[in-house]
Amino acid sequence: MAACVSSAARLVPSKEFAARARSNARARRAVRHRAMASSPDADTTPAEANLSERPPSRRQTLVSALAASVLASASPLASSPALAAEGKRTVLVVGATGKTGRLVVDELRRRGDADAAVVAAVRSEEKAKKLGVDKGDVELLSGFDVTMSADVLATAMKSVDAEIVVVCTGFVPGNPFKMAAAARAVDNEGVVHLVDAAKRSGTVKRIVLISSILTDGRAMGAEDSPGFKITNAFGGVLDEKLVGERALIDSGVEYCIVRPAGLRGEPPKTELVVTPGNVMASGEVSRELVARVMAEAAFAPGAAGKIVEIAETGTFAPGYEPAEVSRYVVGDDKTRWFP
Repeated sequence: MAACVSSAARLVPSKEFAARARSNARARRAVRHRAMASSPDADTTPAEANLSERPPSRRQTLVSALAASVLASASPLASSPALAAEGKRTVLVVGATGKTGRLVVDELRRRGDADAAVVAAVRSEEKAKKLGVDKGDVELLSGFDVTMSADVLATAMKSVDAEIVVVCTGFVPGNPFKMAAAARAVDNEGVVHLVDAAKRSGTVKRIVLISSILTDGRAMGAEDSPGFKITNAFGGVLDEKLVGERALIDSGVEYCIVRPAGLRGEPPKTELVVTPGNVMASGEVSRELVARVMAEAAFAPGAAGKIVEIAETGTFAPGYEPAEVSRYVVGDDKTRWFP
């Protein structure tokens, strides 16, 4: 079966980030009030203070430092003293507690890019810590849910200066009477929310989206294939993913879409196969390989504007192997990962 990735988003009230924003605003006003009250020139207006030629007193300097500290701690991020350090690009991984999302976070952390900070966007901080998502220098952005409004998500992205967003969400089949609604909420509307949020944030420059082979199966004439029929039976998930993909492609934000074949939890057994979009109709691939491709897509210049489909050699169903598959076998050669 083709990929249904990560965990289905649980509906979290969209008031959460808004409440934090109000709390942050109150904190900023309190800091400004304390700073003025503590200053020897408390009666001076801001305009007059800017025109003053006297150097700041030691007390004023200390108050300014305190204000900066309080403002930093008022951020929606649960705990991030070194987040978005000067000169570093922030990579925000959405769906970081899912099976694939955790591996993507690990892969980005292991890469050790000196100019990149990794932030894991999660719904539950407790769950993320239990799973060890925050290992090493990885920071957590908790209370993040793709079913929230784009404005709320944009505020969260901006709060961590997210420059690259790696989306690892995907609905997980459950109650058969609610699958269609869940697939629409996560793979369609959830992706649309993230794309709109990225545009509104003013900080995001690239989105890497995990999807699935056969997402555009109707266009490639594969709607009668076993893979399409079986996968899309789960809430019409492939049709919902296609809406999300198109929203990203049409957004104007730089993107890379990674479409894995059926996901396996075991380590890779054979070589990586990478094709352009609308080529694969079957196959399987290790989640570890998916994570490596997703992490590479976050930074590789050649990944911009690409849709790639990935599987492992020897996993294609009889009669559904890509034509001339040998030319798509790329293995560990990253220069060929984004044809």
